[in-house]
Amino acid sequence: MLSKIFRAVGAVPFLLVAAWSFQTMDLDKIAATATPFALAKTIEWDGGKVSIIDFHGVPFLDDLWRGGTATFSVSSFGYDSIAAWQVFTFLVDLGPIYAIWILESTRGANQWSPAYLPTLFSLAAQVLGIGSVAPIFYFLCIVFGPSASSLAASPPQRRTVWHQSNLLLIPIVLLLHTSEIFGMFLPHSYDARHYWTWAWQLSPMWIGLANIILGQAVGLLRVSFSPAVASKLMLGILALVSAAVWIYTVTFSPHSLPTLFLPEVGPQDGLILHSRKALQADEVAAYVSTFLWLIYAFADLYLAGLVGTAWLVYAALLPLVTLAVGPGATYVLGWYIRESILSSSKPKGSSPKQRSFR
Repeated sequence: MLSKIFRAVGAVPFLLVAAWSFQTMDLDKIAATATPFALAKTIEWDGGKVSIIDFHGVPFLDDLWRGGTATFSVSSFGYDSIAAWQVFTFLVDLGPIYAIWILESTRGANQWSPAYLPTLFSLAAQVLGIGSVAPIFYFLCIVFGPSASSLAASPPQRRTVWHQSNLLLIPIVLLLHTSEIFGMFLPHSYDARHYWTWAWQLSPMWIGLANIILGQAVGLLRVSFSPAVASKLMLGILALVSAAVWIYTVTFSPHSLPTLFLPEVGPQDGLILHSRKALQADEVAAYVSTFLWLIYAFADLYLAGLVGTAWLVYAALLPLVTLAVGPGATYVLGWYIRESILSSSKPKGSSPKQRSFR
């Protein structure tokens, strides 16, 4: 109990990030700016007009997401150039987050911890913004999840995430998330972009369900190759997609990186300006908390005696790698390094002596 209290105190910065994101995004203001479009069931801007469809056929869901389609139209229809560049890269980079959250949920040592419920948190992120939800998710994982020392002392089968049931996870993410983001931004038809915006809204739920169902099906088969090799290769492909979109953005965007990704300090009025600020804040908070979690994870590895001091420096420098390959690919790289260290740690009974900052 005492260790959980210490961990909770140390993880308070995550709650501060969540509070900043929630306040800056101002969901009530987002709803207010989108309501006129939702009521009219029409998205209209200088140069175009699209009728809002009812996608799900379930009144509750259609009412919930109708305003959201107007909010995302600012970027997906491209009538705000800054938002179009920023949100495209942001949403593509959610793929690695969703994939790694699900991989973590399949680690035996994470069973019945907050990390065991990635679909619940990713669905909440669709409604509240991942910048507000991810810091809370990481906070709960740090407080209630296993430490690096307990993971190192666990049997290999309880440490690993490379299970046969995860064999199709990355293709599922690419199909039910990444391809839908491309569908939101790349077709010439605005109606097609509008359709794929609707299709994407519940993608975390479909990803979670598809991975469970197809994972069970794959588990019934006897594959002759290591699922770890195939899964790592496919995770690398997901990271390459994120890196390619980032490099394209940095190379061809007419806007500077601060203009694209840093929200304005003061209030922004209207659908275009406030939605731009809200989604910029959403991305900043999501990846500040994600990189902070990686730094905490490497510090935990250090305290467990699994890495030297140099690794703490490398972890702290991970955000700089973002400038080269983007946050999504950087997250995959940092997480994979941590996973490799955990996988190669010694089993119970031979774990290294733990360090202490006391």
